[in-house]
Amino acid sequence: MKIVFHSVNFPHTLFQFSSRLDFPKLVQGFNGLKGRYVALQGIRRALVLSVLLLWGAKQTLAQESESGQQATVRRLQEKLDELKTQMNAVQAELDALRSTTPAVQSPKNSQPVSKPSQTGTIKNMERPAPSVGQITPEQQHAAVGKETAEYETFAKESEPVPRLYNAPLDENYPGFFVLPGTQSMMRIDGNLKADFIFDPRPAGVVDAFIPSTIPIPQGSSTRNFNVGVRESQLSADLRFPVSDLGLARTFIQFDFFGANGATTPRLRHFYGQFKNFLIGQTNTVFMDPDAWPDIVEFQGPTSGLLARPPQFRYSFKIGKGLSSAISVEQPNSDIAFSVNGSPSEAITPAPDGAMMLRYEGERGHLYLSTVFRKLAARLPNGGPEESTLGWGLNFSSTWGIVGKDTLNYQVAYGNGIARYTGVAATLGLDSQPRSTTDLRLKALPVFAPWISYQHYWSKSVRSNATFGRLQVQSTEFSPADTYHKSSYSSANGIWNPYGGLSFGAEFMYGRVQQKDGSTSNAPRLQFSGRYTFVRLHQE
Repeated sequence: MKIVFHSVNFPHTLFQFSSRLDFPKLVQGFNGLKGRYVALQGIRRALVLSVLLLWGAKQTLAQESESGQQATVRRLQEKLDELKTQMNAVQAELDALRSTTPAVQSPKNSQPVSKPSQTGTIKNMERPAPSVGQITPEQQHAAVGKETAEYETFAKESEPVPRLYNAPLDENYPGFFVLPGTQSMMRIDGNLKADFIFDPRPAGVVDAFIPSTIPIPQGSSTRNFNVGVRESQLSADLRFPVSDLGLARTFIQFDFFGANGATTPRLRHFYGQFKNFLIGQTNTVFMDPDAWPDIVEFQGPTSGLLARPPQFRYSFKIGKGLSSAISVEQPNSDIAFSVNGSPSEAITPAPDGAMMLRYEGERGHLYLSTVFRKLAARLPNGGPEESTLGWGLNFSSTWGIVGKDTLNYQVAYGNGIARYTGVAATLGLDSQPRSTTDLRLKALPVFAPWISYQHYWSKSVRSNATFGRLQVQSTEFSPADTYHKSSYSSANGIWNPYGGLSFGAEFMYGRVQQKDGSTSNAPRLQFSGRYTFVRLHQE
């Protein structure tokens, strides 16, 4: 469309303007605009319709998703119901089995878990709990009283002791662990002990104070210093159930007092016990190891009963704190004499028999024991066999006095019991001929008392004073240099800084006298350090 304006009169101009308008094209243009507008209206409707369709699809998908979740929940609920049905069936089977199997009783005296030790020493932890064989609190109390359980010594002589009902020294079984896959308990224990010993003059055996070995005459006053670890020990304690009848025990212990001064293993204890029956090697029933004094050195009082023969033993309760034990033990006739220069031959025609009666109380225990022996020897040069009866009686105790202070003592007397003493055990003094003209054997009288007192200065520091005396009355037949008597004195201080680590210093003095009256004496000073693997007593 083209519009041209001319400078003319209005009518004429209007005519020209109108004559120049192209109306067909103008109409066509308006029609095009109208089509575009209609098209835009269609697009708008399409967009609105699309939005409506999308919203509807969303609602449909949401409904379908919700429907799918509900189906999943139903399936899971069905599986859960199925599992509950199976669990109910398993529970029913377990109930049926329990109704035909003896119930497992948990230990009544189990203790809470204590804090872990910061010292490296094994201390009382949670009590192992085998399903069978646990003794009752009444049986534990009858076997081990409070004072017996708490009495602590440097030598730990109470640990290996066989007890009534196979009871442990500590009812919480410190140091024991259950062997994987079994109901057996085991404890590996022991101690590493180093001794530093100084003798101002000769004192006999260098690493055990035995007054009977002090030389007479003493001779040179040469000083002697010795260091050793022979008193160190290793032990294993195994307890295992025998059906539902109870726990059996097997115990083994070594030290390193090998023959001829060698630092090699030596068997101390090896026995098995079930209920109150025991077979194996351990302390004689004639001896009371629970009364052993708290000393630093190895040997103990010169008069202390100390023997560990192979044996069969039966223990039983009498009532009201009383119990008893009887044993049949390996004999050892310690007889050594010569006739006209020819040695006799010791023989053992019958086992030794021992019996004890024990009272166990809260403040301590009392121990009365006896032993009977048949001593025999064959005279030299094809001579006849001579024999005699030996017997012994012992009374001993550990008794609490004030606080943690303890009094220990032993009084033993008998004929032919020298082999049961630690000092005279190898001197051949069980029996001798009566005289040079009367070769019938006589069991030699023995008197063996000792006493010891333990005092606690603080929780970790204690000291002990001990005195003992041993006398053996020989016959006219014995030579002049035969052992007659000896005495033992000691005083010590023991410090337990923490855990199983302890240090001890001890002064000892011994004196010995022969039949002819000759005497000798010797002091000894000993420092020892000991680390024990399992601490049996709470701090």
